[in-house]
Amino acid sequence: MQNHSLSLRLKPDVQARLQAEAEASEQKMAEIAVTAIETYLEGQAEKRLQLEQAIVSADEGTFISSEKMDDWIASWGAENELPEPEPDIFLKPSKPV
Repeated sequence: MQNHSLSLRLKPDVQARLQAEAEASEQKMAEIAVTAIETYLEGQAEKRLQLEQAIVSADEGTFISSEKMDDWIASWGAENELPEPEPDIFLKPSKPV
């Protein structure tokens, strides 16, 4: 795959932080920037996919109760962290009249 160059304008404080990280990690600033952009794009794609799946579930009338979500979130970081909850509310969407 062919690489393309990209010019960025960074705020002085961001550039200073990037340069400090490059020196501390013994990497080039460009390598860190590329990794950061790739990570950002992967995260955005995952968010978009999760949102699309949530919309499909909502359209099907499939939901997770707030109680199950609250219990799950409250367990984050605990020794006995709960697994991601499964849907426990199943509504059939009303048919158009």
